[in-house]
Order: sequence, then structure tokens, then C-alpha cells
Amino acid sequence: MDSDIRNDAEHASILADEPLSAAPVAVGFERKVRRQAWWIATKVAGLYAVCGMVWIVLSDRLLGRLGATVSADLLQYGTLKGLAFVLVTAAVLLLGLHRALLRWHRFEINARASAALMWTVAATLPDALVVLGADGRIRFANRQARTLLGISRSALIGNAFDAPEWAITDVDGAAMDPDRLPFARVRAQMQPVMDMVHAIHPVGSTRKLLSVNAAPLLAADGGFAGMVASIRDITQTRREQIIDERSSSVLRALSDFDAFVLEPRTAHEILEYACRSLTERGVCMMSWIGYVQADTERSVTPMASSGGGRIYLDTLRVSWDNSDTGAGPVGRAVRSRKLVVVDDIANDPGFAHWRQFALEHGFSCAFAAPVIGRTDVPDFVLCGYHREACAYAEPVQELIAEFSHRLGYALEMTRRRAESDLGAQRIAAALRFTIIALQRMVEARDPYTFGHEERVARLAVAIADVLGFPPAQRQALDIAAQLHDIGKMSVPAEILSKPTRLTAAEYELIKGHVESGYRILEHIDFGMPVADIMRQHHERLDGSGYPNGLHGEQIRFEARVLAVADVAESMLSHRPYRASLGLDAVRKELLAGSGTHYDADAVDACIQVLTGPLSPL
Repeated sequence: MDSDIRNDAEHASILADEPLSAAPVAVGFERKVRRQAWWIATKVAGLYAVCGMVWIVLSDRLLGRLGATVSADLLQYGTLKGLAFVLVTAAVLLLGLHRALLRWHRFEINARASAALMWTVAATLPDALVVLGADGRIRFANRQARTLLGISRSALIGNAFDAPEWAITDVDGAAMDPDRLPFARVRAQMQPVMDMVHAIHPVGSTRKLLSVNAAPLLAADGGFAGMVASIRDITQTRREQIIDERSSSVLRALSDFDAFVLEPRTAHEILEYACRSLTERGVCMMSWIGYVQADTERSVTPMASSGGGRIYLDTLRVSWDNSDTGAGPVGRAVRSRKLVVVDDIANDPGFAHWRQFALEHGFSCAFAAPVIGRTDVPDFVLCGYHREACAYAEPVQELIAEFSHRLGYALEMTRRRAESDLGAQRIAAALRFTIIALQRMVEARDPYTFGHEERVARLAVAIADVLGFPPAQRQALDIAAQLHDIGKMSVPAEILSKPTRLTAAEYELIKGHVESGYRILEHIDFGMPVADIMRQHHERLDGSGYPNGLHGEQIRFEARVLAVADVAESMLSHRPYRASLGLDAVRKELLAGSGTHYDADAVDACIQVLTGPLSPL
């Protein structure tokens, strides 16, 4: 039977590939079972002895009486008595032993089945399973535990839970107080602990992040007998969480940057904000953007930065040639026009030129992303540094590359906007000087009204500001006012320069300057109704004006303002045939014609401007 038990136990061990590694943990319970077994055996032996002695005494007395009364061979009866005793006791012992052995075998079968089940469960668990004794030494470890630690069974069993073969640290890599470890907490609290997270770094293997569930094992007396722990390697899960968090950080930085560049910004503002958004969102602890120069040294000059490390940046010498200063991620990114990531600065050969200084600043990982310009050549390079090695997994790299692409697009849009603004400024300047040239042509033929159009324009714009004209309407009025007398080029010079009052016929010729001016301007696309405003500036609300006798709302509002400004400036200016009429005369004229000849709002605004401290005349 013992050999059968041994064979079955070995079969269970082979099934789980985990030979029994330690005696039962509850030693006190084992001693109690042994005492109970000896007590039961003693009672059985005593009962057997009592029954035997009683049988001998009674049977001997029975034979004595029988011999006194009956003449018989007592020796024969004595033999029969002994045989009967043996047969009866043998039958009783047979029944008792059969029942006891049957119960024992049932208990043994259940125990062996439970043991085989537990071995199988331990062998097939996806997590590592270890059992520690009360002294903190490992009594049992399944195959997954050996794989996790990268250590053989012989080196594992009997070793302490905090052995130097696997350095235990916290998540960030700092040393852990032994009292914070699962074994110490379970022993102190005598309660299970769940999801305790720490890291181990086995010798010759990579650092791993573990999640531990542990529960105490109790002795028969309720004392601490050890601990069973289920250990899960969450390195990949945690890495995926970190990747998701860092991807989210880059996405938030992208969102911030996109919102920022919706408004017109300068290139320097864009560069500074790009660096700031990356550091504020935790994508990197320090970032900078360098300008890629096409000089003989092929240098890269820092233009913007964020996140500290200014001393590092001030001493940084980077190029994009094939020298030592171009062997780093910046030079490689510019030459390849692709994102370059250095996962471990301490061991990257291309970082040798800056390694010591970078490590002193706490940098463990770096990236460099080219910012492609309009010529498909990097104009800038975006760089970032992280305190953790391998901080930028592939999904994060893709988002960083997208960030650099959007940065390049924003800079290109800024350049185009600047070129467009410059072009608009040049067009505006050309228009302004063209208008001045036309004014000079008119003034050359009519020297007595020199500066008249310019002064009318200033007054008209001032009135428009009081009336709250929008920018486009204000600009149209300004141009029309500056050119409102351009048609006088068709009027004979002797009439324009006549020092005395004009005759009726000469006045009719003068009135023709409106249509002449309209014909000059009507085919010029100002993007605004300049020609119409100019054509209507002699119209009056009651229809008494010229050239078309328009009434009220038929006259554009800009033309009504121009009419008031033209009359006011003419009356305030000197003419060859009269002196300036003065402000009182202007006020009387405008008020007298307010609502009939002139627009009332324009009249009120004109008087307000002329009597104010900032009058343009």
C-alpha cells in the first residue's frame, strides 16, 4: 500500500511538473492527528486485552465446572476453546480492519484527488503561484513563477522572498521598505492583501512590474504559518496604459496647438507655443525647436524652448552633417526627414557627444522630428526629452510625427499670410500713391484748390467715424473723397484757374466734371462702389443736385456724407475770388439745408467734428 501511495504521489507530481517541496505547513495539526491515532489504537488494544482476559477467565471456570460434573477430556475442550477464541476474534478484527481500511482508503483517495487537483491548478494557472513559510522562505513555486523570475527551481526553493537575485523596487524604480512588501503586510495584518503593485529586476533579465494577491496560511493554533501569493506580470498591461496616457497627452497637446493657430500668429509665437504645449501636457520634460541652417557648418540653432534645461540648451552644439555633432537624433532626423527616437540615451552610440550632460539633467530618452517646409526640406527640427527610457512607443511616435507635420503646416500658413499681407500692403500703397498722383494731376490744372480733395477726405472720414461706418464703407468713402474732383481734368484750365466768378456757361462746364470723373473710375475695380459715390456727391435730398437729380434714399449714404464734407471744406477754404467764409457760415449753411439739401445725421456729425478739439481742418 505504501508503494502504491508513493507511486500515485509521484504521478501527481509529474502531472504538475512540481515535486513536493516541503512538509505540510500546519505542523501542529499533524501532531494532533498522531496523538489521536495513538489514543484510538490504545483503546482498541485495551478493549482487546480486556475481552481476551474475560474470555479466558470465564471459559476456564466453565471448563472447571464441566470437569467436576462430567467425565470428559478437558484438554480437548481447552483446545476447542482456544480455536473458538481465535476464530471469533479474527472475524471481529477482520470486520473492524476492513471498515477502518475502507475509511482510510476513502480519505486517502479524496486527499490524493484534492492534492492532484491542486497541483494541476497550480501548474495551469496563468499567474505565478508561490507558497512561503513563516520564515519568509519559498516552499513552493509553480513553473510560471520560475519563468517570471528567470531562475531555476533549485535556486528558488528555500530562498527568501526578498533575495538579491531579484531586486524589488517600487513602480518608479526606488527601493522599497521591506515592511511595505506583501509578505510583511500579510504577516503583520493576518489579512489578505489585493493588487499590491511593485517591480522586480531579476539579475540578467528585464525589469518587470508585478501585481500581487496574497493571503496568510494559518496553523492549527491560529498562528501565522506562511503565505500563499498569486503574482501577475502586468508589465505589458502597464506599458499599454502608459502608451495610452502618453498618446492622450500628445493628442491634448495637438488640440491645444490647433486651437492656438486658428488665430493669426507670428512664427515665433507658434514655435514657443508648440514647445510649451508639449511640456505642459507631459509629453516631454524639456522641448526645443531648432532652425536648420544651410551654412557651411550645417548648424542647428535653437529658436524656442520650454520646460527648463536652459543651461543644457545654451551649451548644446548640434549640426546636421556627418560629424560627431551631427550623429545624434537631430542630425539623423534632418538628413532622413523622418522622426528619430533614442530610447536609451545612456547606451545610444550616436548620443556619445552629449551623453554625460544629458544624463546629469535627468534625460533618459529623446526624440527629434523634422518640421518640413515648402521645399520638402526641414526648416526646423522639433526635439523633446523624457526622464524615462523607452518613453515613446510606436503609437506615441506616430502622434509626435503628426504634431511636427501640423507645426510645419502652421508655419507655412503663417509665411503665406505674411506674404499675402505684404502683397496687400504693396497693393494698398500702390493704390494710395496712384490716388495721390491723380490728385496732383488735378491740382496741376487747378492750383487754387490745392489740397482740397485731401482735406475733404479727412473730414469725410472723421464724419464717418462719428457715424460708426464699418471699415469697408469707411475706406470706400475715403477713396471716393480723394478722387471726387478727378473729372476736372476734362474742364479747360483757364476756367479752373479763373480768378473771378464763373458765368452760367462756365459753371455748366464745371458741373460736367462729375460725369467725366465717373467715366474715368467706372472701369476700375476697387472692390467698393467708389465711382458711384463720387458721381453722387453733388446730388441733394430734394432733387436739386446734379447730374441726375436724385432724391433722398436714391443717394448713397457715403455720397451724402461726402456732399456735406465737400461743402464745409469749400466754404472754409480761401478762393481767388473770396476769402474763407468761416465756421459760423458753414454751420448756418449746413443747418439751413439739413433734411432738405443735406443729410441731417451727416450735418450733425460734421458740426461735431469741426467744433471738436480734433478737427481735421
